[in-house]
Amino acid sequence: MNMISKISLGLVAVALTVPTLMMPMQFASAQPDISTDLDTTNSAAGFSTSTDLPTVIGQLIQAVLGVLGIVLLVLMIYSGFLWMTAGGDAEQVKKAKTIMINSVVGLIILLAAYAISAYVITILGTAGLSA
Repeated sequence: MNMISKISLGLVAVALTVPTLMMPMQFASAQPDISTDLDTTNSAAGFSTSTDLPTVIGQLIQAVLGVLGIVLLVLMIYSGFLWMTAGGDAEQVKKAKTIMINSVVGLIILLAAYAISAYVITILGTAGLSA
């Protein structure tokens, strides 16, 4: 970079920075208590503040199954990468196929577990077994 480019770049940086530093602070007229409409926002966003036992167990199961789903996705990507980089090596292709088949079977089991747990939690919630 020659000297003229450096000087012009510095002038542009100063011209953009100085006016923002000289602007007066504008304070928002926000509500003093932020939690006043938090419950309304939660319900509008679809979040629940319920702490009964079936809800907590359902959220825990959903989190665990979500993490397992991510693990299965990573395994599928890994097996696809192994297959694509096999370069004609039959042993590596066989390993990739095995991982991919096991990942698909795991995904089917995961979806079945999600359906069964959602059904059981719904039944427990409607049976009045909440703590």
